[in-house]
Amino acid sequence: MSSTSLPSPVLWCLAAFLCGSIPFGLLLVKLAGKGDVRAHGSGNIGATNVSRVGGKALGVVTLLLDIAKGFLPVFLAKRAGLSVDLLALMALAAVLGHVFTPWLKFQGGKGVATALGVILAADASMVLLPMGTFLFVLWLTRHVSLGSILAAAMVPVQLFLNRGVHHPVEELLGHGPAPVLPWAALVILVIWKHRENILRLQAGTESKLWGDKKEDANVQG
Repeated sequence: MSSTSLPSPVLWCLAAFLCGSIPFGLLLVKLAGKGDVRAHGSGNIGATNVSRVGGKALGVVTLLLDIAKGFLPVFLAKRAGLSVDLLALMALAAVLGHVFTPWLKFQGGKGVATALGVILAADASMVLLPMGTFLFVLWLTRHVSLGSILAAAMVPVQLFLNRGVHHPVEELLGHGPAPVLPWAALVILVIWKHRENILRLQAGTESKLWGDKKEDANVQG
């Protein structure tokens, strides 16, 4: 496909933003007759809160759809042969759409699942260290929030580790700062959305997954 037949970079990023902005958690809970997920638990539209309001199956579906809405636009752009700079900008746009969805007065989730989707589409190997970190921390502490924060912090580490080998991620890093900046902004955004969780972790009041009777506030999305 020739570059002249492709939409402009602005339209690609707008499409990624709109795709990321679909509030699947909210829609699924309402369709299941469980009301507004934002009125329960942490008030978040992510998979963890959805699972508590609508059940584990609904939470899993929400998780998969939130991953998919990040994966799809970046995957299609990559198949279309777009530049790595634009892929990185689209990845950030999709996560921004989820975090600041215009359909919910620019209130959304924390971007973890959607960030996973865009990274999988850009280069699946980029999730190896972050995913391993998340699973280990979750197993060790039962804190979804802590696992998500540390997993996000591992994304730049994974990029650095992959840079020295012949690998598609080298293209993402490129020869200048442009491709790196959107990925760095994405990581900072996800961690910033967990700022309240960080305060609760420091105070020892953060709820845990599995068996904690308190409403879990470390919801991802």
